[in-house]
Amino acid sequence: MSYPTIEDKILDDGRLSQWLCEQIVETREIDLEQAIDDVKKLKVILDKRLDRQIKERKTFKTQVNLRTIDF
Repeated sequence: MSYPTIEDKILDDGRLSQWLCEQIVETREIDLEQAIDDVKKLKVILDKRLDRQIKERKTFKTQVNLRTIDF
């Protein structure tokens, strides 16, 4: 099966991560709709991970900035 030259140019460009390049190649062999659904699911997971990390940073920053009570 032949893939568009533009896709190969993108892969060879060097601006994408190795992981993303591997995913592009991997999805060549599966149904495109399934690949899109999987990417959407991955986005939800990564968004939740990012939200959790932001909350953890805010919590840590709040805890670190608490003043000590001197009795």
